[in-house]
Amino acid sequence: MITELLYLKDSYLKSADAKVIRAEGNLVILDKTIFYATSGGQPNDTGFIYGDEKFQVLDVFKEGGEVWHKLDKNFQGKTDVKLELDWDKRYKHMKLHTSIHIISAIAMNEFNARITGNQIYDDYARIDFNFQEWNAELSKRIEDRANQEISKAQEVEILYMNREEIFSNPKMVKVDPSLIPDDSVLRVIKIGDVDIQPDGGTHVKNTSEIGSLSIYKIENKGKNNKRMYFKLQ
Repeated sequence: MITELLYLKDSYLKSADAKVIRAEGNLVILDKTIFYATSGGQPNDTGFIYGDEKFQVLDVFKEGGEVWHKLDKNFQGKTDVKLELDWDKRYKHMKLHTSIHIISAIAMNEFNARITGNQIYDDYARIDFNFQEWNAELSKRIEDRANQEISKAQEVEILYMNREEIFSNPKMVKVDPSLIPDDSVLRVIKIGDVDIQPDGGTHVKNTSEIGSLSIYKIENKGKNNKRMYFKLQ
């Protein structure tokens, strides 16, 4: 990959200077980007690229080992550009993503259930678990525990750890191991004392930014597959 992913080090970057190093119609590759590409259940960012013209960023995706930015029109003009993020949208994604980590850690450590899938939307998120049984009482217990951890105002840190060290601790691997990159050194998100796991997404700096969450819907998606929906308040 030739694009430096600035959000991996700082999820709060709202703007940055970059250079267009490849353009194919309305698709461009940049030397660096603040725009998250759809992956891991987190949607792509949107925003604007300013060059000789103003280009709206409609989609960001990975293909062929590169990060492509889809614009509202064909790119032309100077290649030195300025990037501007739709911050309100990104910040919602960050709060929901950190919440997913907290909920998944509680489900695994306290209820012996592993997350099997998740999806973030603009105003809510869903998580799938391999619970055999699911009911309103269990939902309330998880919601209460998650809000308890959120209210502690725990710091969210970005670490880098060797793959061997991560896989030597089963509690750090909360998703299907095949979904974790093959890199020898992996980016890890640590949330206070409640969670630590490999992750390539964007997160808040402190759980106090989340507010509180509410699990408002549960679904049975088949044997050992239960789905819950939550939103932030």
